[in-house]
Amino acid sequence: MTTTIPDVRIKYAWLLANSASVVMNEKWGDGTPLRSYDYYVGIAEKYRKWWQPHNDQVLHGICDIFGLEFRQNIIDVNVAPWFTPISDPMVIGPAFHSQDALVNVLTHEILHRLLTDNTTYDYEHNFIKDWKELFGAEHSKVTLVHIPVHAGMKKLYLDILHRPDLLEMDIQTCQKYPAYAAAWKYVEENGHDKVITKLTGLSLQSNS
Repeated sequence: MTTTIPDVRIKYAWLLANSASVVMNEKWGDGTPLRSYDYYVGIAEKYRKWWQPHNDQVLHGICDIFGLEFRQNIIDVNVAPWFTPISDPMVIGPAFHSQDALVNVLTHEILHRLLTDNTTYDYEHNFIKDWKELFGAEHSKVTLVHIPVHAGMKKLYLDILHRPDLLEMDIQTCQKYPAYAAAWKYVEENGHDKVITKLTGLSLQSNS
């Protein structure tokens, strides 16, 4: 599958930091003020250098895996203190200490974006309803949204990036969070290829 991939723009979100990170730091911090503007700009620059060598292979890879195309031509990745990673809007914190950790988390969040904002489904599509039918209504919403993500990550890491170490990193990290661990348990027990086949079959129906 040949597709145009979006630009991934990693930048310090200083407006978000000024309006939200300052408040979170006052609430949860130890009294130490946030670092300087230049410090966080430097973090964003480091993240860009870490991500760039992997960008094309990851984005083309996940599009090929699911047979989907991004609706957006730009994905802004906002760096702001105190935020845990989220996919929409995409925000990550400034505390990644290794390239592998950053690549793993950004891959995770970009997969969320592809799976829920693509050219196959309309903006208001009810993915949770679909995924309950495919994977079981007994799962929590958080588990349901991570079953497709984890299946895609396993396929990407093993068959495209050839990085089983990244796969093991994500599985181990997710054991700290029951809903994420449950999603990995489902993928491991049912097979990532079977999960992907169910999802691609659904998208073909949507296109027909």
